[in-house]
Amino acid sequence: MGLARARAALVAIHDLGTLGGAVSQGKAVNRRGQVVGTSRDALGRTRAFLWEETLGIVDLKPLTGVNTSANDINDNGDIVGGGDTGFGDFHAYVLSAGTSFDLGTLGGNESEALAVNRRAQVAGHSRSGGAEVQAKHAFLIAEPGTMIDLGTLGGATSIAHDLNDRGEAVGLAETTTGEPRAFVWTATDGMRDLGTLGAASMALGINDRTQVVGGSGHAFLWTARDGMVDLGTLGGRTSCANAINEAGCIVGASQTGDTDARGLPVTHAFLRTPDGGLLDLGTLGGEHSAALAVCDVVEDIVGAHHAAPLLWIAGHSHDASARMRAALWAVRLA
Repeated sequence: MGLARARAALVAIHDLGTLGGAVSQGKAVNRRGQVVGTSRDALGRTRAFLWEETLGIVDLKPLTGVNTSANDINDNGDIVGGGDTGFGDFHAYVLSAGTSFDLGTLGGNESEALAVNRRAQVAGHSRSGGAEVQAKHAFLIAEPGTMIDLGTLGGATSIAHDLNDRGEAVGLAETTTGEPRAFVWTATDGMRDLGTLGAASMALGINDRTQVVGGSGHAFLWTARDGMVDLGTLGGRTSCANAINEAGCIVGASQTGDTDARGLPVTHAFLRTPDGGLLDLGTLGGEHSAALAVCDVVEDIVGAHHAAPLLWIAGHSHDASARMRAALWAVRLA
């Protein structure tokens, strides 16, 4: 029943264009339908962009350097990412109300912000200081001006990919034997290893119910009650869940079981609805797509009647010419 209901959803997909180059990728979307991501410009540089229906795709120019990224946007319009500082460093930034703030590092020359919540708390990764090349550590900025090192699971590296409005962060951390593991971090309990489905694991999304999604060969959903649950695939060998919203809608990418013109596995964006249905979101006419972000449910009111709830889903897809383009899916839940 769940799969049939999921298939009844109405899906439209939009090509968001580029900043003049050949490639763009959507990284995040909010309930207003604003999308951020990265695009090559006409000079081949990687640039952070904001897309809105009324304005189209715009270069954000958050920092002074050449290459920039935009990785998340909250419902208030705060944007986070990373960029060249113009002095050989690459720093995390937050762009709020038109003003950009350099968030600094844990002491090294590199940092990048990957997530921002409604409270404007920020998570990502940074190198620490020292003479040697330092491994990346996950960070959390819970209060302005204070970057907290979240540590690791005993190994060298960690990265925070997402955080919820409670300040709980999730990501990937290495164990003492160097194995990558999905983690959840809380201020009270620190970093917790979420285990695996038998392969290396990483956590990529979390909602305010501390439902965590990610990948370990297959897409997974982790909860404190049930542990790590395998979400399956669209028929292929591997899948990965990239984001989850407050309603429990999950998006990601999965192999379909088909192969492309080069003989490689075809990968499609998917939406998993709370009833357990897995919906193939399709492409812009090419063979591959991936969904990286989903907004909270938008309750549209049309006249005196409630329309079907709307979801915005951001990611990227190959078009009919096999170019990778930032994509925005509009999904009406059945």
